[in-house]
Amino acid sequence: MDYRVSYEHSLQSDPDAFIVQVPSQLVEGIPPNIPRALLPEYITERIRQRSPTIGHIRNLRIL
Repeated sequence: MDYRVSYEHSLQSDPDAFIVQVPSQLVEGIPPNIPRALLPEYITERIRQRSPTIGHIRNLRIL
């Protein structure tokens, strides 16, 4: 399944400075059997695996 999300993130070099706001991003290939309650955590890990320079993600919203 594919989900469109928005979020803010910091860089690993400065994890407390949230410098980037991503208004919309498509996250593809989410297994359909992931429980809805665990979906934000799973999507966060997918984003961090895809972009290893990201430190922390906050305000994740599924659009």
